This record gives sequence, C-alpha cells and structure tokens, in this order.
Amino acid sequence: MIITTARKPSSKTRIFCKHLGRFTGWTYVTRGKSSLQDLADEPFLLVGEYKGNPGSFSFFLNGKCVLSIRANVSLDKDIGGGFEPVIKGNIPLALDISKITGLKIGEGSERVIKIDENIEFTFEGKSYLKLRVLDVRGEGSA
Repeated sequence: MIITTARKPSSKTRIFCKHLGRFTGWTYVTRGKSSLQDLADEPFLLVGEYKGNPGSFSFFLNGKCVLSIRANVSLDKDIGGGFEPVIKGNIPLALDISKITGLKIGEGSERVIKIDENIEFTFEGKSYLKLRVLDVRGEGSA
C-alpha cells in the first residue's frame, strides 16, 4: 500500500506519513503535482490535514475512496522499520481496515494496531501513535 498526502502538506503531515510508513511497512510517496488517478493502479492511503496537522485518512482501492476516517493524531515516539503489524479489534472498523490494507487480524507481532473507539499503534506493548476517531464513512460496515 502507498501513503501519500495533499499536494502541499505541512512538515508535520510529511513526518507523520514517514512514521506511519515505517510502522506499517507501506511506502510513503511524495505526491507533488501527481493526480489521484496517477496513484490508482494500487491501493493507497491519502492523509489530509486539518489546521496543518494530519486529520483525515482516506483509503482508496481502484481509484475509489472506500473508507474515510477523521481523527486527531498524537505521536508518542520514534520507531524504525520492522515486521508487518497485525490488527487487534473486533469492531466493524477493524475488519474494514484489515480488508482494505491486507493486514491480518490477530496476535503474533511486536507491532499491533488496536482498533476500538480509537486507533492505537503499539510497538512492543508501548504506545507509538494514537488516532482519536472523530468520524468514519465508507462502503464497509463501519
């Protein structure tokens, strides 16, 4: 999966996308003047901004937005690359994100994405990144 941003992202958003890419193993691509259609060949995540901070997460499959999440973001610490994370949660949003991203639901990784009323990225049991979910839209059951 590819992670990209709006055309002129703030430095906070660029840094966030790089951290998210390292955590998930996804590729961060600077968008520049590229249109969304240029990225439509493979699944991608478009990270939008609210007041200069990452604030919206739109998942695209085949060039169509299938899930959109609005959230407040807090980054707790730096992390390097590593193993693919797993998703932990049994709510519809966890299932939708698993389907879209291809990440497995379950245990067995030092990197876990816990999904309930919030989305928390943990590394070795310690919080790395938190999203306070404000709104969810999409074709899935969330």
